[in-house]
Amino acid sequence: MPIIESSSGTVSFYERGAGTPIVLLHGIQGTARTWDAITPLLESKFRVITPNLRGRGESSIPAEARAYRLEHFASDLLAVLEMISRPAVLVAWSMGVSVTLELLRGYPGIPVRGLILVSGSPHIGNEACWFRGTTTDEVAEEARERARRISLVEAAQPHAVAASWLNVQKADFRKMLPEIAIPTLVVHGLDDDQCPINHGRRMAQSIPAAQLDEWTATGHNPMAKDPIRFARAIAEFADSLQT
Repeated sequence: MPIIESSSGTVSFYERGAGTPIVLLHGIQGTARTWDAITPLLESKFRVITPNLRGRGESSIPAEARAYRLEHFASDLLAVLEMISRPAVLVAWSMGVSVTLELLRGYPGIPVRGLILVSGSPHIGNEACWFRGTTTDEVAEEARERARRISLVEAAQPHAVAASWLNVQKADFRKMLPEIAIPTLVVHGLDDDQCPINHGRRMAQSIPAAQLDEWTATGHNPMAKDPIRFARAIAEFADSLQT
């Protein structure tokens, strides 16, 4: 896999196709392979980049829990966008939504063409619960079972998942949502037991001119539920930004 340098480590990624760049950003347990079923449906028309954030694949895998704070994930994502050197459509799933919001807060001038925020939350609070453990060991054990339950193709290192969770659950982006001026599509499953639908609705209501696409009979992983529909939603949204 190609490797690029972020401000605090290395980021590995896959890249396929040509055209408008689309970055597909995995969730808390995922890797670049989260998008294995989606990339082939997009690469004939778009330049598709699927990075591994730290703790995954051939990217840096720090041992220290503090290395998995959102600001470090945002620096990984920033390095990817700077490598692309063109405004991209950023598709973020689950924790990837939090990473994206941290990027926009920490680097407000970064050029992003459009956002698709999937199964995410501006503030996890007590409603969105990916894990129940309170220590890294407890969360790491939960992570192994959760990877099977939500149909992940490949999972992140358990210690990276645990440290990420203990950091991301404290984040609160609610106040910044009205400041987002980027065209946005919010996709959320009505049956999401990891991040309830009201979190997606709250984001769509708070981001100016955001669209909301609610999927019936769908849980936390819409990509696994219907890859063709999901890829079509990305393509249609990206095409709408051309006009």
